[in-house]
Amino acid sequence: MVQSVSEPKPSESQVHEALDALLKRVGQGDADAWRELVARYTDRIFGLMFRQCRDRDLAEELTQATFVKIVTRLDGYEELGKFEPWLFRVAMNLLRDEMRRRKRQATPMAMTPGAQRSDGPSQWAAAEKRLSEQNESSDNPLEQMEKAEQIEIMQLAVTQLSEDDQRILHLRHAAGLTFAQIAEMEETPLGTVLARGHRALAKLRKLLVQEDES
Repeated sequence: MVQSVSEPKPSESQVHEALDALLKRVGQGDADAWRELVARYTDRIFGLMFRQCRDRDLAEELTQATFVKIVTRLDGYEELGKFEPWLFRVAMNLLRDEMRRRKRQATPMAMTPGAQRSDGPSQWAAAEKRLSEQNESSDNPLEQMEKAEQIEIMQLAVTQLSEDDQRILHLRHAAGLTFAQIAEMEETPLGTVLARGHRALAKLRKLLVQEDES
């Protein structure tokens, strides 16, 4: 019997090199490269915007506006290795400006199961679908209920955190940025960002323990 050999996972430097090559192609006017770039980041930007503003239509509008803004700046782009922090900084700045224009403060999305489902490219919607499929695959209804309750408890706990704590968790886990990238994006020392992230997780764990003991 022949065992299949999995492809080795590319290193971080290889990932950055591939992205830089893609960006160069985009800057040279390669339409296929541009479509690939949009496909690669749409879900992550939309997921972050959706969690921050609670508004599906606005999240879609801001996602599109982010790509419109960066496409005009990619000609001759040379900030290699710093694209993702820059991209998400653009997105968050657009959200901030829009919230200021609307004279209201953006609050993180109350991520209750089944709430505000989207037909658009939402990571949360995709996650909900996967969860639903996993639950349906279980023959144990008690197990299904337990999974749903755990997720709901987690989501409600996240909404009890401060906006700063929620934002850093969303950037880390919804947008998929590393702490180093978040530090680059927010122009904050890495140590400060790490401390904020650890504190946010500690607060979340405390809330979950309190919920479990209640």
